[in-house]
Amino acid sequence: MGLPTTQQWLFSAKTFAAASLALFVSLWISLPNPYWAVATVYIASNPLSGATRSKAIFRVMGTLIGAVAAVVMVPNLANAPVLLVLAMASWAALCLYISLLDRSPRSYVFMLAGYTAALIGFPTVNVPDAIFDVALARTEEIILGIVCAAVVSSVVFPRPVVTAVTQRLTAWLKNADACARDSLGAKAGSEADGHRLRLAADTGEIENLASHLVYDAGGHPELPRLIREIQPRMLMLLPVLSSISDGLRELASVGGLSGPVQAIVERLDRWLTPEWSNDSHELDRLRNDIDERIEPPGVQRTWRDLLELTLLMRLRDLTAIRSDCLQVMAAMAGNAAPRSTGFNYKISGVATPERHNDRGQALVSAMVSFATIAVCCTFWILLAWPEGGTAAMMAAVAGSLFAAQDNPVPSIVAFAKWAVVASAMAGLYVFGVLPHVHNFETLVLVLAPPLLTIGLLMSKPETFLIGLSLGVNGIATVGIQAHFSVDTAGFMNASIATICGVGLAAVMASLLRTVGAEWSILRLANANRATLSEIANAEDASQDARLTGVMLDRLILLAPRAKAAGHRIPDAIGELRQGFNIIDLRRARLGLTAYSRRRVDAVLIMLKRHYTGGSSAQVPTALLDGIDRAIDAVRDQRDASAPKALLGLIGLRRSLFPGQPAPPALPHAPQLLEAAE
Repeated sequence: MGLPTTQQWLFSAKTFAAASLALFVSLWISLPNPYWAVATVYIASNPLSGATRSKAIFRVMGTLIGAVAAVVMVPNLANAPVLLVLAMASWAALCLYISLLDRSPRSYVFMLAGYTAALIGFPTVNVPDAIFDVALARTEEIILGIVCAAVVSSVVFPRPVVTAVTQRLTAWLKNADACARDSLGAKAGSEADGHRLRLAADTGEIENLASHLVYDAGGHPELPRLIREIQPRMLMLLPVLSSISDGLRELASVGGLSGPVQAIVERLDRWLTPEWSNDSHELDRLRNDIDERIEPPGVQRTWRDLLELTLLMRLRDLTAIRSDCLQVMAAMAGNAAPRSTGFNYKISGVATPERHNDRGQALVSAMVSFATIAVCCTFWILLAWPEGGTAAMMAAVAGSLFAAQDNPVPSIVAFAKWAVVASAMAGLYVFGVLPHVHNFETLVLVLAPPLLTIGLLMSKPETFLIGLSLGVNGIATVGIQAHFSVDTAGFMNASIATICGVGLAAVMASLLRTVGAEWSILRLANANRATLSEIANAEDASQDARLTGVMLDRLILLAPRAKAAGHRIPDAIGELRQGFNIIDLRRARLGLTAYSRRRVDAVLIMLKRHYTGGSSAQVPTALLDGIDRAIDAVRDQRDASAPKALLGLIGLRRSLFPGQPAPPALPHAPQLLEAAE
């Protein structure tokens, strides 16, 4: 961990300035709990100005919804504690469930609405008549903190999202070029797949970052559309590279590339180096040469000819996707006008943006949240603990903040550990420092060291959780108000309640959520096989783009879990290749002769049966024989559909049966066609 950078110091200083402004205004207009405004500044702030504004808007919406929910539930159920607990726990669980299904920055609205009701409702159950005043004050304090964070972030050295997205795209493209050169070198194995999965994870991060573009100062209405257009193309690069690598290895086993194709591969490899990659003229020449080789006079008859044909088609995809990425990069950097049409790689009808929703996993997280709040409130009621509301409140917050993780326990435990440190620091200030503070200027001065440190910690991803815990728990425990007063018993009770609430969230998560990344990976793998079965069984092409789009989205979800699972993950890239190959095959079948179409249909039937057999089902050898017979039936056809059908059949053969020798020459006699039963 290196020293803080200039940008990190700047973020910390800006956040501290926004917190000081929020504190000043809170004291000036006599808000009851100014510390909530200060804590909100640290919760809402982000190094990027657009992301801060985005989070601010969603936080305001979530706060208002949660406040209304608390005002509705507490007065009406205050005399029925059990019903109130069930209502509050159900509300938090429902909001968390919706939030986990959303998977966009908008999800913050629902998560916040859930635990805001707990923040407002639980501390006021003994004074239900005051719920409206408390909800109003809390809402004012939170909105004030949000406004201060957004204003300072936007006015003082703003850092636009577009710059960050451009930097991430540049880094992604550099890594993608390195992966592409690995593929052209026929590299394979877990290391090569690991590099491609990291590209998928980076693609997901770029998508999340770009979702804040619309909130950038000045607006970039065309750029979010460009990111939405390029993102599926970026993901499509991964199965394309895998197919190129496999194709080159297969060709090496049958004598290697022909001279002209070898020259194209070498030129493409050279063009992907940093010193050549921006040469658009060479790229155009490469694409023209590839097209000429794909459609030569005559028909490919040998196995090597067929392999070269499919390799060239994937090389054409690579150059098209790379060209589209360069165009978007130029538009993001302001060096070219954003293009509304004319992308080289045609994604329409191939894949559309589609989210994978794991309702089962979201339901488990919601049930854990419900159980955590219910258990905490049960202890509160049975023990008649005065600060039990604080414990329940913090249990709801901690359980919600980390619910999206496969295993939230380590994060909640870390949050609890640093909450203990925050309580100790707060005690030092409450009993040793603040009694000597008598004006606003001195108060800001003594708060500067810890708050600037917290800002630095939050500016780094590896220490963000530490900063968040110290900031939220420390500021709330100090409890800055207009008139200083020391209540030792109250301070100790509040500190213990905070730690107990977060600790209980960790215990409940460890008891009820014993699964980790492996469980999520298995669910995603099973979902992929179900989708492949659906693709193979489809009667028409109307759902193809949706089905392949959701498989691309699952690749984003699988990628960051690879490291946690020790890279023991299913062949997600291979399954993607199979899905696209099946679509190519099914679309091309209508242009084939009746005999060839029957062969292709037999392959599709066997594929459907294989994918419905479960994740442990072995690929039947009869499927290999069926694919070989279909290849032999299609390869001499002169129809326009034949190359696409061959691309699908050969791609399936290489993906499902890696290392198999070349198929034997098979007769075309119709009487040899076997029923796929």
